[in-house]
Amino acid sequence: MKPDARAYLIAFLWCAGITLLVHCPMLFKPHSEGDEFVYYVLSQRMGWDLSNYTTKDDPRVNELPYSIYRGPVFHHPPLLPLVLKAGSQFTMNPLLSLPGVATPRSKAAPQSLIVPGACVAAAFVFEVFVCVAALWYMWRFAALVGFEPQWGVAALVGLAACPLVLFSTVRIHHDGLMGLMLVCGLVAFAEALDRGRVIGAVEAAVWLVAAFNVRFNAIAALPIIVMMPFYRRPIGERQSTERSHPAPAKTHSARLTRPRWTIASIVFGAVLTAGLQHYFRLFAAYGTLWPTAMIQPLPGVTKFSPLLALVERMNRSWVLWELAAMFPLAILFVAPWNLRQFAEDLRCRRWPAFFVGAFGFLFAVQLIFAYKPVRYFAAETPLMHLCWPYLLKIKPPQQWLAWSTWGVAGLTLLLMVTTGFLNATLHDPDQAAVVPSLVFYWPPFAEGYRAH
Repeated sequence: MKPDARAYLIAFLWCAGITLLVHCPMLFKPHSEGDEFVYYVLSQRMGWDLSNYTTKDDPRVNELPYSIYRGPVFHHPPLLPLVLKAGSQFTMNPLLSLPGVATPRSKAAPQSLIVPGACVAAAFVFEVFVCVAALWYMWRFAALVGFEPQWGVAALVGLAACPLVLFSTVRIHHDGLMGLMLVCGLVAFAEALDRGRVIGAVEAAVWLVAAFNVRFNAIAALPIIVMMPFYRRPIGERQSTERSHPAPAKTHSARLTRPRWTIASIVFGAVLTAGLQHYFRLFAAYGTLWPTAMIQPLPGVTKFSPLLALVERMNRSWVLWELAAMFPLAILFVAPWNLRQFAEDLRCRRWPAFFVGAFGFLFAVQLIFAYKPVRYFAAETPLMHLCWPYLLKIKPPQQWLAWSTWGVAGLTLLLMVTTGFLNATLHDPDQAAVVPSLVFYWPPFAEGYRAH
């Protein structure tokens, strides 16, 4: 094994182990937060053929103050409810034999608002698998574009420590799952286009179809997927990448002659059919895909819970402050020296610049159309972490800027780890809002947060 591959393997194994460890509390805590219970109800009412995909007949969910819970079709796609449905049938899951795991299930009466332990165990296995898979694809992307381990490891560490992804994936939420699956699919698609591999196109199609079937907002990624074959890197650069990862001669020759549109057609065909199947159902039921036409707050929504009252008062400035309090290193996305290099790499059609642009696009869409609460940005942060090696590798024009960058990187890691620990590991089971750890370090911030 080459030294670079060995370094990546060690980093991957460490990050995978940490990912498994920090998700373990999910098994031992009751899950009764509103969104989690909605997914459980959907899983019990829907058929395996996706029929009856609605919560309109459940009196417990109908108490929630939004019109979508009374609609004929629920707006988010059915992949996560299908996982819970499979979990409820597989009661022999060995995780249920662990001491303490079955406690929520044993306390859950038929009309209880607690998600049964069998469903939680299935969600745990699924979410940990997707998290570890995303780490592996970050390793593959670093190898694809030729990042040395001292840069590429930043993506793995960032994802393993990400508080928004962790907050989402230790709960039965879909935000982080969509972002992780999207990263897996986009990296697999880029690799398939570069190396002309049909099996890679099938792999990318599976991940992208899964991403489109886990969260309604995934449709915003459709323009990015459509653009990728047109963005394919120059032949010389692609061949240099392939020389750094040699394959057997016979296979190598076949890959080079594989038409890129064969690869693209496989991915496009899967995404536009199986990936968009739920959107076709929504359009048939509501006559539109515009979210506000399907989801309307009911009178008295701010009085329903303190969380919804807080969410209604949030503005974009507040959300940006919360994100900056968790990810101050994101300033690199707008650093002048990075913007200059980004423009050059975009003209040269290099993949790292494309993924920076993809993150910027999805972040802007989220900020414009669905910016609150801040946990929704868990759908974009995996792409952000994928970009860290590229942004950190670009040298600032001044030495003090380079040292400052690494100082901010250390601060970001500290804030991510502590925010994730406070909001995911020590969280109250009903907590549905992410609170940056910075507000606990500086009392004026905490007071401002409470006043808000």
